[in-house]
Amino acid sequence: RKYPGFTGVRLPYSRRDEGFGSLGAFAKGMSPLGPAIMDVQKDDISDKLMMWPLTFTPPGELEPPVPNDAVEKAGEGQWRTMRVITMLPRVVAVREFTDASMEPVVRKADRELRDILARDGLSPEDDSDDLVRFAQYDAIFSMGRRRGEVWIDLS
Repeated sequence: RKYPGFTGVRLPYSRRDEGFGSLGAFAKGMSPLGPAIMDVQKDDISDKLMMWPLTFTPPGELEPPVPNDAVEKAGEGQWRTMRVITMLPRVVAVREFTDASMEPVVRKADRELRDILARDGLSPEDDSDDLVRFAQYDAIFSMGRRRGEVWIDLS
C-alpha cells in the first residue's frame, strides 16, 4: 500500500491501554484519525511507541498541515512525552491478522510477511529488521473479529 505523508502525535508507552488513554486525552477535540500505529523494537528493551495520525497530506499538496493546538500542547507538563511528528509518504507491505494484537500474534505475522517479501524478491528498508510495526484499527478492548496489520516499509 502507498500511504500519504501525515502529521501525527506519538508517545512512548508500556501498556497499550494506557497509550490509548493518554493519546485520547491529548487529542480531545482534534479529531484524530486511524489506525493507531505501534513501533516495537525487537530487543524488548527500548521504548515502545504509539502514534495516531492527526492530518494527512491533501491531494496536490507536498506536506500535511500541522495542527497548532497539538504543537502547543506537546512536550509540556502532563504532555511532556508527546511528540508531534511528520511522516513522509511511504510504501508498505501489509500482512493482516484478525486476532488480538498480542506479542506472539504480531511477531508471527511479521515473520510471515518477511518470508513472503523474500519469496517475492521485495526488499524491506535497511533498518526494518530491528522493528515490528503494526496498525490497530479496533478499540483496545473490542471483542470478536478484529482488524490488525503488520507493516514493513519497502525500499
